[in-house]
Amino acid sequence: MMKLLLPTLLTVPLMAAATPKTTAPSSVIPAKREFPVNTDVNPCEDFHKYVCSKAESSFKLRDDRSRHLFAFSDSRERLLEIQMKFMKELPKKKNLDPRTEQARDFYMACMNSSAKAKAEKANVKAVLAEMAKIKSTDDLVSYAHALLPQGKEGLVRLWPSNNLDDPKKNDAMMQANLMDLPDHKYYEQEALMKDYESILIQFFQTIDPKIKKDEAKTRAQALIALEKDFVKIYPVTAVRHQRWSEKRVAYQKDLAKKYPNLKLDLIFKNIPESLLISTPIPESLDFLNTEIPKRPLQVWKDLLLTRALPDTMDDGYPKMFQAFFDFEKKYFGGPAVRPVRQERCTSSVSGMFSKELDAALIDQVFPNFDESKVHEVASRVRTSILQGLEKNKWLSKDAKKEALAKIRVARLQLVKPHNEREWDFLPLKTYSKTDAIKNRILRRQARWEKSMQDLREPANLDAWAMSPLTVNAYYSPNENKFVLPIGILQYPFYDKDGSVIENLGAVGAVVGHELGHGIDDSGSRYDSEGRLRQWMTTKDIMEFNLRGQKMIDQFNRIGHDGKLTLGENVADLVGVTFAYNAAFPDGKGSEKDKKDFFVAYGRLWCEVIRPDNAALLRKTDPHSSGPARINEQIKQQPAFAETFQCKAGDPMTLPEKERVQIW
Repeated sequence: MMKLLLPTLLTVPLMAAATPKTTAPSSVIPAKREFPVNTDVNPCEDFHKYVCSKAESSFKLRDDRSRHLFAFSDSRERLLEIQMKFMKELPKKKNLDPRTEQARDFYMACMNSSAKAKAEKANVKAVLAEMAKIKSTDDLVSYAHALLPQGKEGLVRLWPSNNLDDPKKNDAMMQANLMDLPDHKYYEQEALMKDYESILIQFFQTIDPKIKKDEAKTRAQALIALEKDFVKIYPVTAVRHQRWSEKRVAYQKDLAKKYPNLKLDLIFKNIPESLLISTPIPESLDFLNTEIPKRPLQVWKDLLLTRALPDTMDDGYPKMFQAFFDFEKKYFGGPAVRPVRQERCTSSVSGMFSKELDAALIDQVFPNFDESKVHEVASRVRTSILQGLEKNKWLSKDAKKEALAKIRVARLQLVKPHNEREWDFLPLKTYSKTDAIKNRILRRQARWEKSMQDLREPANLDAWAMSPLTVNAYYSPNENKFVLPIGILQYPFYDKDGSVIENLGAVGAVVGHELGHGIDDSGSRYDSEGRLRQWMTTKDIMEFNLRGQKMIDQFNRIGHDGKLTLGENVADLVGVTFAYNAAFPDGKGSEKDKKDFFVAYGRLWCEVIRPDNAALLRKTDPHSSGPARINEQIKQQPAFAETFQCKAGDPMTLPEKERVQIW
């Protein structure tokens, strides 16, 4: 699945986003933010500054935020305020449906700080008692696998994924990851690793005060040594990104035989024997199988402890949480303070019960929403892409036919789910009003039960992988499906009262972007039915790679990872190019409308971000930065130079031979 944008803050798995400090919202998000262009800036010199500098310079980032990407964050903040008001009033309401009752009880337990502190301490005590019973690595592996049905994290993960030859069926995806920092490069930073060791020492002494510092230090160093050895074999982000479009499957019995030290039969007993297992990163399983008998038992216990406890130690362990929080702030651009409790609990409910909460709120937030305009924009962009493919001069005849078929039959699920199969809710559970830790585990158990049920049935190709109030969109290559939730259909992405031209420049570019994933470096490996099948000839592939390399080089020159961001950059190029063609068939249209189109596209990517968070995203995010998504894309558009009367040699222009034209 490919999203238009990753979350605004990628949290380190070990680090809980918590701290005793809190802040109240410091700014009000307008219903429709103004983006006045900066007439002191020549758009041909820097279009990002022309469109965004006034909005960006007048905006103060909240202390409890790391990034504000206006088009996304404004909409998210508006929805968050509605959710917070809804959740605050929910405990007083009666006759709730069972799904909403789940959200209410989860919220109430989260808001009860004293009960939550007791539950956290009881949880630490219980986990330590379980660990004390483990006397061998063989016992530890069995224990780790038994954690999965309990909704807890073990040594490996298992979940459903579409079969690459027949997407109507599911395989089981298996993966392991021992890298707790977000990127390989962080392990090379001496100061960071020293602080990382210190925080692990503090963690071990916090959960067991009887441990002396020397022992805690030895354990911290052993755990870090394990991680450092693991990252030597673990593929970098760009390679992992490609692995999802490569076939690596095996029979259960073969994997169990290949990895005897992992005792995988204990996991496989939960799923049908006939299911294939997909292993996109087999290096991690190789590493585990080899290292489990070699490393001391305590190292593996400590690995499980750092997975089980830090993100469930909040109210009961404020000093430990402050240390985690400060570490993230110092090295990854985390916020200066945490949000107020009510926001945290609302966000927790929204994360755990996104579809349930959205089902209760969607008609209140978007009453009588006219879906016809959205369908019209999507239809026009799809038609534009098809027309562009028809004119393509480098694809072979058969490949062009395949590409056209793929875009023509791609499913568009727009605005919101319309039936239970599309909603695809998790199983109902009875949650506690006081025990937040129990609730967290119970929700994860529901997810595990749903995954195991899905593995016993045909794949649900109708299900939405995003809840409808999500401010995002996605394309699924093995379903050949584009999903556009109603949450993103707010200004500046979408203006129900705006012109078709502006909407094509904004949400039209999103539609083109996501459908563009169907023919980007990864999506082009799948056919119109979502099967992993190479439909381009060797010559086609060579030409595609040659054109893509120009884009890789272009983004490398501005300090991005051109290989990691290639798919998203190609999708951006497809989006803005074909949205423009949809708005101005044969290039016909007024200069004002064309300027409005490009400004509408540019303001999608205005942002304010903490420098360390920007550095983190450049290492881990397959999307380019906001300024790059504006400037590096409009350089490819001859119509931009013509509309703004740019001269050859201006920074926002490229010679024709240097422009990238994939399709």
